[in-house]
Amino acid sequence: MTSDNKHSSRSKILQTLNPSVDWNQRQNTLVRRILNVFERVSLAFETPFTKLIRDPRFNPLYHTGTITVVLFIIILITGIYLTMFYQFGFTASYEAILQLDGHFFNRWIRAVHRYASGTAVITGLLHGWRTFFQDRFRGARWTAWVTGVIMMAFYWLIGITGYWLLWDERAQVINQTFIDLIGKTSWGARFLVKNLVTEQAGSGWVFLLLVLTVHLLLSAIMGLFFWWHIKRLSRPKWLPPRVWTGAVTALTLLISLMVPVGMLPSINPGQLPDSVPVDPLFFFYLPGALNLPPGLFWGLVLAFIAVTSLLPWLLARKPLDPVQVDLALCDGCILCSRDCPYNAITMVPRTDGARPKFQAEINPSMCVSCGICVGSCPENALTLSDLSLEPMWEVSTQRASTEGNLPTKVVFTCERHIQHHHKALAEIHSLDGNFNTQIVPLTCVGMLNPSLIADSLEGGADSVQVVGCPPEDCSNREGNLWLQQRLDRQRMPRLKADYLQGPIQTTWTSPRSLLAAIRGRVQSISNTATAYQTDLSKKNLRSFIPAVILVAIGLGIQVATNNFDLRPYAEDQALLEIALDHHSGYPLEQLPETLENAEAGINQPTRLVLQIDGSVVLDKAYPLKGSELERTSLAFEQLPVQAGEHQITLTMYDHADPSQAQVLFDKTITLVSRQSLTLSYSDASLGNDPAAGKKLYYETSLGTNAGCRICHSLEPSQTLVGPSFAGLAERAAGRIPGMSAEEYIRQSILEPDAYVVEGFPKGQMIPNLGEILTDQQISDLIAFIMSLDQ
Repeated sequence: MTSDNKHSSRSKILQTLNPSVDWNQRQNTLVRRILNVFERVSLAFETPFTKLIRDPRFNPLYHTGTITVVLFIIILITGIYLTMFYQFGFTASYEAILQLDGHFFNRWIRAVHRYASGTAVITGLLHGWRTFFQDRFRGARWTAWVTGVIMMAFYWLIGITGYWLLWDERAQVINQTFIDLIGKTSWGARFLVKNLVTEQAGSGWVFLLLVLTVHLLLSAIMGLFFWWHIKRLSRPKWLPPRVWTGAVTALTLLISLMVPVGMLPSINPGQLPDSVPVDPLFFFYLPGALNLPPGLFWGLVLAFIAVTSLLPWLLARKPLDPVQVDLALCDGCILCSRDCPYNAITMVPRTDGARPKFQAEINPSMCVSCGICVGSCPENALTLSDLSLEPMWEVSTQRASTEGNLPTKVVFTCERHIQHHHKALAEIHSLDGNFNTQIVPLTCVGMLNPSLIADSLEGGADSVQVVGCPPEDCSNREGNLWLQQRLDRQRMPRLKADYLQGPIQTTWTSPRSLLAAIRGRVQSISNTATAYQTDLSKKNLRSFIPAVILVAIGLGIQVATNNFDLRPYAEDQALLEIALDHHSGYPLEQLPETLENAEAGINQPTRLVLQIDGSVVLDKAYPLKGSELERTSLAFEQLPVQAGEHQITLTMYDHADPSQAQVLFDKTITLVSRQSLTLSYSDASLGNDPAAGKKLYYETSLGTNAGCRICHSLEPSQTLVGPSFAGLAERAAGRIPGMSAEEYIRQSILEPDAYVVEGFPKGQMIPNLGEILTDQQISDLIAFIMSLDQ
């Protein structure tokens, strides 16, 4: 028998056992069979843990989603606390963290933040995997899946930017990843030259402010996606049971107290790190990034995220028919809308004019056809598709009255359990040697109306057993809980009072344990359909303690691998870095002799030629980009070089005449292992240079330059801390009698309180700009201000 025929035969058997469900549509698809295989393999790995824990209420695997939320809350609280101590700057940020790490309590909080972040990756991935193999990602549930994938991608970026903020050797590896990603683009080269790798980056506070902003912004966006993630759920569970909220928090605090995260050396721009301890959960990409071109590698990463996000459509099946409402039977009781786990049912005004006043209305885009509402309806007014419920009731009661030498037991179970025990369908009568067992498959045990149980007992069954998913692991979220409450007469529709103490047993267990449950080999504890009402009695501790130990072992492994030793660079490798910000014809600050050849106004692309040991390894022209005042060629290159002695010659051509070439560097040097040599060049000023003044205006590292743009806008209508610079040349000309506009602006820079513009207080401007800026820089800044129009 072929595989398709075999599965078709199973669907026919299921159709015979419950004719009120289209089993072929639900089960006999290729994707559904593949997911069943994934679930069987996953549950096989889980089996040793479930046996050790015994009581499913204490199995942490059933709470991976809500445990992740607990960890996110811990990360949020500790992150806010740590941010209060953070300072911006390449040196300042590292020293701030170093000082913070010297305090016991702060060092502990750092470890809590770090270890909670790593554990959240594991629990989040486990939650996603369980969602996948339980087939809870397609159809109406696509939003939870897509938002979950995006949140994990964002969370990885949040983790990377968090490590980046420390500005240690690990951050140096991230720098290299960032350089590899954007360094070949013109805008990327501009960003790197001005913000990261040259003296123009100043103290680095702008760059690290940008990293922190991205870190916090992604966290806020992730919060919005989490809201979307649970938006379609009725009664979303934010947190796990209190025992697990407390246990996870306590274990994280304890292991963070025992194992501090420590500090790595700060970044040394002239030396590549030998080995760096990294967290493989966040730095998993590094081996691949070093073996593949960056563009190809990150393209593959984005493709993987895109494909994973699109799985609900790539693995789409014919939509399951939504639940149908028979208005002739609907009495507007609202039980179905109350029990629906996905907000797919609303009560609307009656459309047929009959009484009562309301009727149930199904939203097909949100209905997952779980059948829970079918079990909620006391009038059997709801059906899956257009299949009547009468055949299910007839078959169930007929089989309950089966005659034989053994007492009859009717077993109601869900399709998740059945799909792991197809062979049992052919051995219905021999599942339990003490009973003539009759199985009734359901889409979910929540589909079972308590009246059907009563009818089965009245029809001749000696006992009834319901076998469903473990607490908090129902593939339809609440099916097992609602049925348990119906049988306990805590929720409508209720079991008939006469059968409250009847031969009815509920067993909430792993799908792999269906046969064991039928044979009575699974411990059955009353009222165990939820873990949220479970206390830690002495008996329960026998299950909870092993569960906590397993979680502690998992957390310990995560902490132990948090510092995986990575050697990102070969032992015989060095790195040559070239950074140039140059307007053709201008002299270079690093080469004062170029002042003799300065010819301002040349608009020629700059060409660089690099020779190593007589061989040309780089010959590239860099076009002029930027505004009229600041048209420059920006070059950024990184070249790996074998460690050892080399003759290095760097020549610049910025004139139409090749004979005007300038040799920027020509030396024989010895590069030691993992040395990083940066050749960085930028323009000097040509007299009163508006372009140089504009650069000064936009530079914002207070204490090393003017930082003008922080307080003074270039827009006429925009006032910041001080007045706008727009049109200042015209206003300044007549502000103080006998003083020219240039003289007034110079005095305002050097003596800011000599004349205070009306409406602005004294003492707002930096008083020592004359010490911070050179005379030439002040002249350049004045030239820029004088060039601004009204």
